[in-house]
Amino acid sequence: MNTQDLSNEDLKTLHAVFSDEVLERIAELEQGLLQLERQPSDSDLLNAIFRAAHTIKGSSSCIGLQDVAHCAHAIEEILDLMRRNRLAPEREIISLLLKATDTVREMVGSLSSQRPCDSSRYVELIKTMEQIKTAQEMRQFKIIFLPDPDLFTQGIDPARIIEDLKNIGVITDIRAHTDAVPRLSEMNHEKLYLRWDILIDTDKDAEEIRKVFEFVGEKSEIKIIPTTVPRGDIPLLGQMLVDEGIVKVEDIDDALRTHRKLGEILVENGKVSAGDLQQVVDKQNDRKIESFKHTVSSTIRVDLGKLDRLMNLVGEMVIINSMVQQIIQDKRFLTDHESSNRLNDFFPRLQRIGTDIQESTLALRMLPVREVFQRFSRLVRELAASKGKNITLMVSGEGTELDKGVLDKITDPLIHLIRNAIDHGIEMPEERMSQGKPAQGTIHLSAYQMGNAVYIEVEDDGRGLNREKILEKAIAQGIIHGASGLTDEQLCHLILLPGFSTADKITDVSGRGVGMDIVKKNIEFFNGRMQIRTKAGVGTTVSIKLPLTLAIIDGLTVSIGDEAFVVPISSVMESLRPHREDVSTIAGKGEVIRVRGEYLPLFRLRDLLGLPPCKREPWDAIVVVILHEREKYCILVDELIGQQQVVIKSIGTAMPQVPDIAGGTILADGRVALVLDAMGIVEMATNSAAGKERRYV
Repeated sequence: MNTQDLSNEDLKTLHAVFSDEVLERIAELEQGLLQLERQPSDSDLLNAIFRAAHTIKGSSSCIGLQDVAHCAHAIEEILDLMRRNRLAPEREIISLLLKATDTVREMVGSLSSQRPCDSSRYVELIKTMEQIKTAQEMRQFKIIFLPDPDLFTQGIDPARIIEDLKNIGVITDIRAHTDAVPRLSEMNHEKLYLRWDILIDTDKDAEEIRKVFEFVGEKSEIKIIPTTVPRGDIPLLGQMLVDEGIVKVEDIDDALRTHRKLGEILVENGKVSAGDLQQVVDKQNDRKIESFKHTVSSTIRVDLGKLDRLMNLVGEMVIINSMVQQIIQDKRFLTDHESSNRLNDFFPRLQRIGTDIQESTLALRMLPVREVFQRFSRLVRELAASKGKNITLMVSGEGTELDKGVLDKITDPLIHLIRNAIDHGIEMPEERMSQGKPAQGTIHLSAYQMGNAVYIEVEDDGRGLNREKILEKAIAQGIIHGASGLTDEQLCHLILLPGFSTADKITDVSGRGVGMDIVKKNIEFFNGRMQIRTKAGVGTTVSIKLPLTLAIIDGLTVSIGDEAFVVPISSVMESLRPHREDVSTIAGKGEVIRVRGEYLPLFRLRDLLGLPPCKREPWDAIVVVILHEREKYCILVDELIGQQQVVIKSIGTAMPQVPDIAGGTILADGRVALVLDAMGIVEMATNSAAGKERRYV
């Protein structure tokens, strides 16, 4: 395709379609490589991965993206070597292919983001893969040839065998060993006492080489050993150390020859300090984390059956519209009673179709959580390796569907939870084995739907929460004064407090002092809930409850003065008109209302929002009891309008971002109402009680 003939708008559209298609293939390629590392003998899997790389190459070549095509072609050639059994899918090779996959993803992402791609990394990767291809096409073998001592009497000259080997490759080294040669007085000139070690570069395999020795006799011993393929590249860590001027390239090469961890060798040799090394390792892992947060596509692939259902419903709507128009035209021939009856017949049908269209439209936004889950196998692999741990990720419930809006926002919290499990939860292999556990730790990521909510759980089989350490930190920070009577549930609640962390030091994986409270806030931002269960020595489970969709909610509509507001039903326990004697003020707590024997804090919504009330006294107004973090609160409103489903719309820049406003909606009577957020109301009321009154409306 000649893209030069396309307008900028057409080219942008073409790139968008290409990006959506190729990002799917990249995800297939990445997941396939991770699976191939675990199942190296699965030829069907290898062929599927090869096809994904081939599709990426073909698609990018068609629209003139030659750099993408070139990189995909290099991946394809390495995979082809594996298909021909010339190269084993070892960890180092898989890691290289994953880096190349990241580079392709980055190049494709730069099309939409309009930001330049790091070409130096691309060039180095291509060079490395070409070196591997060349090395594998001309493989090196070591031949140990211990001939039958009677070879001469059989009419076979070893020198002739050497010449035959030269016909199938290049002999780079040949050494004769004379340790079996006797003293001259004992030597038999018809006997052969030498053995040879031969290094040969050839494009033949071991079986082809063995054919050269077919006639040397059964008593001859021949060993053909493939030598290790040279890496031909500096690992990313080594490259970063060189780029920052900490070490020289020669130091990296010397370190690699010992086949130990690069960082350990460089520190041991005095080439780099442990502190400098840790800083670079932190940066390296940050890059790995960021690679999992690539921009989510703004488009959705829709099942054709869902579209067909929606089209059928639209068709029904068109038919009913035509029938109503006909009634209007025939009105002069009908009595008012007849017209009214015929119109009334249509209202239930319109209501049903409206409900069906709503459900079908929402279904179009639903995507399987697989879209997010498939990224985490790579994350666990990379971070576990950086911590020296052996961890596998098990995934279930990938087909569970969630609204795309929720799905886009859940990635960061899940990354943080998985990082915590790797850093704090799963023990080192030696510690696990000493406790009778398998050396390999397990993180189980699961999803399932129950009612109108989706539950996502991150479970590890690690050490569990350290009760003593949490209590020690909480007491040191003045959060609690003593540990007596503290339940496991209350203990788990402590780690969700702002800034709370049990880490003794900041690490590259977790423990940056941000804490689990940020994860909790992110989840609650879209009306989610989080719960932690733990057992010492067994592990920890974090359960997240999410709404199926953010677009439509059941709400309780209330009024304050002339303004209407919607409170999500999911946060409402009950509504009531209190008696005068149930309202009181308690020192240190402020206004409270006694509800079913409990004294609950009372928040006057009109004061929080800066609105003039119609009714000032609680016993003249309505109290709505809301639930937040297992605690009940009362908010005072003027009137209860009723319950209805509402469509939440983003307010955008129409007003500043405030914690108690989740969005806006249009009510059945056409009025605009703000949708309140229970968590934000509680936070705002707490701040107001501390003298931080704010006006938002």
